[in-house]
Amino acid sequence: MHRLFAELEPSFTVTEQNLADRVGYILRANIFDVAELERLRREAVPSSNENATAEGAAPQVAEQPAHVDAAVNTPVVADSNDDGTFAQELEIEHMRSTLEEAIMETRSTPLENRPRLPRIALSKRNRAVVRALNPMLVTYLEASRDLCETDSILFGAALAVCRIIGAKLSTAGRATGQSSAIPAWRTRIEERIAKARALIGRLICFRSGNNRPRIVRTVRMAFAGTNVSLSQPDIMQKLTERIDDLKQRIAAWGKRIRRYTERSTRFNQNRLFQSDQKRLYESLERPMVSGTGPVPNQADTVAFWRGLWSEPVNHSEGPWTEVVASQCASITPLDPVTITPDDVAEAVRRTPNWKSPGLDGLHHYWLKGFMQAAPAAGGARRMRWSQAMNANALRAYFKAKGEETGCLAYRARMHRLFAELEPSLTVTEQNLADRVRYILRSNIFDVAEVERLRREAVPSSDENATADDAAPQMIEQPANVDAAVNTPVVVDSNDDGTIAQELELEHMRVHWKRRLWKRAVRLSKIDRDFPA
Repeated sequence: MHRLFAELEPSFTVTEQNLADRVGYILRANIFDVAELERLRREAVPSSNENATAEGAAPQVAEQPAHVDAAVNTPVVADSNDDGTFAQELEIEHMRSTLEEAIMETRSTPLENRPRLPRIALSKRNRAVVRALNPMLVTYLEASRDLCETDSILFGAALAVCRIIGAKLSTAGRATGQSSAIPAWRTRIEERIAKARALIGRLICFRSGNNRPRIVRTVRMAFAGTNVSLSQPDIMQKLTERIDDLKQRIAAWGKRIRRYTERSTRFNQNRLFQSDQKRLYESLERPMVSGTGPVPNQADTVAFWRGLWSEPVNHSEGPWTEVVASQCASITPLDPVTITPDDVAEAVRRTPNWKSPGLDGLHHYWLKGFMQAAPAAGGARRMRWSQAMNANALRAYFKAKGEETGCLAYRARMHRLFAELEPSLTVTEQNLADRVRYILRSNIFDVAEVERLRREAVPSSDENATADDAAPQMIEQPANVDAAVNTPVVVDSNDDGTIAQELELEHMRVHWKRRLWKRAVRLSKIDRDFPA
């Protein structure tokens, strides 16, 4: 890229790093719109059709000077599909650059200076961003040398997701405590209380006989707009009433401060409980502590624990220790425990998403979301079901419903058939049953496709009638086989529309029967509760 740019701009001197940074900034800042970027890309890399039509044009294009504006001003008709694909490519490239920047930033940042990851919403858009970053993590995780580097990669990926979706991140590190700034509303109320107390002091001085001009001027300002003059005979009573009124206002303002403070404390504690329960409990136990302080020196830490555990100590061993040792000699020692990534994945799978993170600041949600981290960090291995896997799951389901029982339960038969269709995948019976139920509920396949998969798994009665050994199998089918499985169907591609209509009618019929049954139950309850 640097060599090509030097050919296009020979009078401009730039390093490779500066050029790469500039290209990344141009793509991130959206200086050119999608159509302009597509036009520049077509100028730089001609399509195969243009190269095929002009055989001798390639050498001529290579020899053209870089400053020719004819090709720049040529109108290009951009296809809408190409624009959508190119926009997706730009979006993926933007995600990749954001991920790389976040990982490089996290590697050079200590744990205590990492920003706090916010709790993001479990929306489809956020999940799509996490799924899009999953394949990009393979390169980084394969090159990871230890668990610390894997953790920094995962934190960088989580940071990239937050930046892509626009989540608010704390700019300061996690070592800083909460802000101790006094809110504006409290400052305003405290100023009112201070002014009222000063006015009460002036009024008490005037009532005690202090007639200094400043005191008199303050008393007149206190009674401004009340038609009260200082020459009235009941001025002392008016002064007492005014002082009592100010004292009541001060008490009301103080209660308002306490009420607002309690409400603000409850709000902050509830929000902190949602984001980081550990910090909440620490604030309840040590409310005056702000921040974690400097990290202790490694040499001091080693010396401290070495002084506790490495010093030789002579214990007084009585005769009872020999008796206990002889009794424990016959006990078989436990086998060494080997913790596999599957064990860690199962443990992580059952943890809540947004509980308090550890010292690394990484929530369990990210260990579950980044599936590529399962071999390296023990994240929950979530298998992404492809269209072929969904089809094989339905084939196993229909075949398990239609074949002989063979002394096996329904789920066991379906699991065995799916293992034959997908031998490289590992899935439990419960997960397979849940997946089949999700496929049928979510309408991943249309009615015609579901019918085609059912025919592939369980041949129709007409096809079985032509085979010699098929009739006994159809007779021995269990009673709970669906009616649609045993109905004779002529397999013809032209009949897909008719079959789809029949399935739709059957679905409507079942729905209508269910509605009628619910209405009958409701009427029977009304007749029972309110007899004639």
